[in-house]
Amino acid sequence: MVISKSAKKKGEWIARALCFSGRPDPTWIVQKNVIKQLEKIWNSLEPQSVKSPISPQNLGYLGSSLTDNINHEWFVFGGHVTLKVNGKSDSLLDNRKAFEKVLLLLSPPGTLAAFCFKC
Repeated sequence: MVISKSAKKKGEWIARALCFSGRPDPTWIVQKNVIKQLEKIWNSLEPQSVKSPISPQNLGYLGSSLTDNINHEWFVFGGHVTLKVNGKSDSLLDNRKAFEKVLLLLSPPGTLAAFCFKC
């Protein structure tokens, strides 16, 4: 599934680090120029040979999500990126974890400091 300019709608993009910690998951706003960078990464990823991405552990870091609160949602974990648009989903392989790293590194200072995880 390729993200096209016509599929984009105005809206605020919200990132979330999903962490099982007993506290609310940290969230932050992602700027549109970063969304373009993430879309570029998405469009460069390879299809995965296994249909279902690996499942996160029960404790600690469970992955990250990015949503425009309208109809796009990305979920990233363990070198897999899944995009859901209008009820359809597609998962691609990201061995370098480039998508996940960009998303997490853009969190405001201190946002993820209380959480311990490997990515």
